[in-house]
Amino acid sequence: MTQNHNETEVSIKEQIKKFMVKGFYGFNTILTFGLGRRLGIFDYLYEKSMPLSEYKTISSITFTPEELSENLNLSLVHIDAWVHMALECGIFEIDNQLTRSLKTAPHVFNLLVNRDHMFYIGDPMGLFYYMAPLQDFLIDVFKTGKMDINLLSEEILIAGQRASSKNGELTERIFSKKYRDFCRGIKKQGTVLSVGCGYGFNLEKWARKYKRTRFIGIDIEPKGIKYSKEMIKNHNWSDHVEVFEIPVDEYSKKTEFKFDLIILNQVLHEMDKDEEYRRNIFEDLYSIMKEDGILLVGETMVPDTFAPKQRPQLFEIMHKVLEAGFARFYNETSFKKLIALTPFKNAELTVESGTSFWVVRK
Repeated sequence: MTQNHNETEVSIKEQIKKFMVKGFYGFNTILTFGLGRRLGIFDYLYEKSMPLSEYKTISSITFTPEELSENLNLSLVHIDAWVHMALECGIFEIDNQLTRSLKTAPHVFNLLVNRDHMFYIGDPMGLFYYMAPLQDFLIDVFKTGKMDINLLSEEILIAGQRASSKNGELTERIFSKKYRDFCRGIKKQGTVLSVGCGYGFNLEKWARKYKRTRFIGIDIEPKGIKYSKEMIKNHNWSDHVEVFEIPVDEYSKKTEFKFDLIILNQVLHEMDKDEEYRRNIFEDLYSIMKEDGILLVGETMVPDTFAPKQRPQLFEIMHKVLEAGFARFYNETSFKKLIALTPFKNAELTVESGTSFWVVRK
């Protein structure tokens, strides 16, 4: 019996369905997608769709197991097994118009293949996948209380940055609608600073949309800056996009720019946990922001473990689990306390579509 008779009692059958059936299907969907992504299958399907998308809107892509095996140089017997699981998990379905062919299930093309689509969720799905191979690493973290992200492979670090950039993309989409006039201004001739730009995935998404805007990205991680520079070179953006390996305090003293917009996308919680250090960072950013500028802080708002649950927060809590060893997260109250210690006067929180960000002004 439940302790509270006003609550609907949950049956053991419902719990078995939740943990065994739904959980097992969900887990295998993540594993199957992640494996296919690493094998290059979803990239192959994306590239295959590109010539077709020039003539019509693509909602599905058809292929055969033999095609994947031949073009990606993969074992056919294992591709057959992988495809079978993907069918069972609902990623693909059989294309009955052709012989022994498959196609992406409804909406799956845009969700898991077409990385240019607004509803593409391949990046956060890809990060979930790495929870499996990270188990030994996490067990050691639990036992020692210490986390050295330098021990992680670059592949995993890139997966994390890609997932964060999806959050940045959603933030930009909501921000540009809510602050339409401001965004029109920076689109014409604005200056934007991306702090903690990392591998440049979020910077790339902004630069694609704001083609006349001058972007500068800074980070202290050399691998990320090197990757970002390659991205800029590949897009031929060197005339209006630059990145530098430099900390915030040094850059704020050297730069000649005053910025319309300064972006911190999923960066603040990873900074040194010392509140004084973070306050100094905000003071440095204040000094290089225009009077009518905006500091856009995209942050996962993680409530206290025992706070009353108001909505599903799986992604936020996963973020906490993965980074608890070195990160310090904020909730609405603690973030406002931080801002009160800085020269900034106004901070407005937006929570929409599972994304949260702060608009901070002078």
